[in-house]
Amino acid sequence: MAISQLIPHQIRPHPSLDTAVWFLQLRWVAVCGQLLTLAVVVFALEIPLYTAELLSLIGVTAATNLLFWSWLRRLRKRGLQGSDLLPAHQIIPALMLLDVLVLTAMLYLSAGIANPFALFYFVNVAVAGAIVAPAWAWTLWATTVLGVALLLVRALPIDVLSSASLQASPPGSAPEWTIPKLGFLAAFATCSGVILYFITALTMELRRRELAIQEAEEARLRNRQLEGLATLAAGAAHELATPLSTIAVVANELGRSLEKADVAESARHDVRLIRSELDQCRLILNRMTSAAGEAAGERLSNISLSEFLDEVLVGVRNGDAVQVELDPAAGADTARLPVQAAALAIRNLVQNAIDASESSSVRLVATAGEGRWVLHIIDRGTGMSREVLQRIGEPFFTTKEPGRGMGLGVYLTQNVLRRLGGSVEYASQPGEGTTARVVIPTD
Repeated sequence: MAISQLIPHQIRPHPSLDTAVWFLQLRWVAVCGQLLTLAVVVFALEIPLYTAELLSLIGVTAATNLLFWSWLRRLRKRGLQGSDLLPAHQIIPALMLLDVLVLTAMLYLSAGIANPFALFYFVNVAVAGAIVAPAWAWTLWATTVLGVALLLVRALPIDVLSSASLQASPPGSAPEWTIPKLGFLAAFATCSGVILYFITALTMELRRRELAIQEAEEARLRNRQLEGLATLAAGAAHELATPLSTIAVVANELGRSLEKADVAESARHDVRLIRSELDQCRLILNRMTSAAGEAAGERLSNISLSEFLDEVLVGVRNGDAVQVELDPAAGADTARLPVQAAALAIRNLVQNAIDASESSSVRLVATAGEGRWVLHIIDRGTGMSREVLQRIGEPFFTTKEPGRGMGLGVYLTQNVLRRLGGSVEYASQPGEGTTARVVIPTD
């Protein structure tokens, strides 16, 4: 059985453009490191090497990396994004295989396994295991093993790199730092540092992917909830439209009849109350339908902050209890928004504050600047406990008395603001009221 068959297809890595850019940078670091090492050994330590041959091998890495960079540049011009998969996933494994062969050739010219920089085989194997398909990774590992086997029996020697060059000094004697020991220390530090950097970067990338997946799953769940709510609202509007229309017609006829008859004023008042409650029922159904789905398709319109606040207060019950605090300069600040949906979202919060405040007033403080509007809705009601704050925004969760709320206002507000790129936060203490802080981007 082939090794690749042991790995489920869905988890086999396929390099993305971001991975390719990172690999490109890693190869440039390798080229610079090789040139620097060669210069130190030849000119500073004055150790004779096959300089021309080694420079040729470094040139192979540099030349292929230039071609790789040119290919990635063309992909970017075609519109390939960072997380998009490469159209030819064999390119990176082929380059990694070439790098192993080049490293083997360079070690062959510089004492073989006795060269401390043979440790860099581990870097190639570690990187391959993480970013390429298993079949390619095992091929690279096998090539590395063959290279090490070759270097164990055949290599051009360097006198200073003898078999005893890494032996430690005996106890009681002064430590002796030989060139092989310094080279091994430098190679080990560099090799382990590269591996650590790669594993750290890979771990951070995995965490970012997990967070993105979690956010996508939460967004999918919210969309399903909104779809269900939209279906519920549309069904309720359809089923209730006919009986509400019938009641409205009967109420109007009854009202006209009572105007001609000699009846108590309380009867006329009751008819007017029926009409008012019918209008309220229609308004609730319209809000449910628009907030749940239809408002998402509303066209964007330019509106100033002062005009937006006026729109928010339209239809608010006991609107006289709201004290608007707005600087005239901030009131002229404009944004491009789905006005009805955004105003409805803030109106829900204002109405909740009025209901919670009962006899006291509600402050609506608005500021503008730095590409956003910031609204504070402040009430002096009974406040909320920590447990209630944790549940606020859940669909159909409400602290109001039965018949006074459905528990959808804050939920719909959060969804509208989230689609606009904004946010809403709450600060509350039992007995001290609640402050809702809303941020709406204007850029």
